[in-house]
Amino acid sequence: MTDENTNDPVLTDDEKDALLDGMSSGEIEVHSSKGPSYASVTDFEVGPRFRIVTNSYPRLQNLNRQFAAKIGKQIEVLLNAECDVAFDHIDTCTYSEFGERHQGLALLIEFVPKPLQGSALISLDAALVETLVETFYGGAGNDPSQQDADFFTPGEVNVATLFCRAAIGVIGEVWQPIAEFKHEIVTSHLSSGVMDCVDGGDTVIAAEFRLKVGDKEQVFQIIWPQNTIASLVPVFDGQKRERDVAEDARWEKSIRAQVVDSNVSISSSVGKTHMTLGAVAELKPGDVISISNPQKSTLYARHVPILEGRFGVHDGRHAIEATHWLEPETGSVPANP
Repeated sequence: MTDENTNDPVLTDDEKDALLDGMSSGEIEVHSSKGPSYASVTDFEVGPRFRIVTNSYPRLQNLNRQFAAKIGKQIEVLLNAECDVAFDHIDTCTYSEFGERHQGLALLIEFVPKPLQGSALISLDAALVETLVETFYGGAGNDPSQQDADFFTPGEVNVATLFCRAAIGVIGEVWQPIAEFKHEIVTSHLSSGVMDCVDGGDTVIAAEFRLKVGDKEQVFQIIWPQNTIASLVPVFDGQKRERDVAEDARWEKSIRAQVVDSNVSISSSVGKTHMTLGAVAELKPGDVISISNPQKSTLYARHVPILEGRFGVHDGRHAIEATHWLEPETGSVPANP
């Protein structure tokens, strides 16, 4: 076929489809600089050693199941109503992708899991916030589908914060075997707003839970930016952290350099004696206690005996002349005189 205006050959859509089908099936010969070649299909089998990485974080999933089992009791006390919480799944994605998957108005409570650097979020959609508020004040709750609010009132934020405060308390309890946290709620955000604690391109680990209050069931998410919990990711993934010999050597060198500048309290004892408890009880001001070998003294660093010496006077002040370091078996730290 030829275009009437340009006289260039133009293929119709049907001809293009037929050509592509012929090339893929091998019916049409394909020429290249190396000569003709024919399309072929090779069977591919996934070998037994191939592994699909799903970022499922098995230990984190176990922690989430423990969290779901314990938080239900806390929410029942808060709302004075029967509640059930179940862990659903973990989603690893960017924060922008999370927002696309959970469209609609939501309240995000930001908290800091000290000593980790950064923040985490608890996401409650509008329907769940309304259910929490209505149940908290003893109501049956309105139909969430009929609500079309674009903001949350201070009262709604307060009740949601109470819910999140109970949640992060349980997180701290459940996560204690791997890290001891001191959680602190920072502020609240609307899902439509811009937040400083997380960017759209940041990778987050979002754990989704289902909360059933009465006959209503909604979901909420705990969002962990990967930068915040980067140090714990190997633990969540079930990996064993291998020792880095070079890194250990650097730490050892750094610690040794800092130890010599550490301040420690020094004390000493001069002589010893033995007395009965009755004799001690009868002591009065002015009594003299005789001690044996008053010139021999033991020097202690933070109550650890480190050396022995002679007690005397130097430059008009009481002093101890070191004679020898105590051996390690006496409970001291070996050192060079």
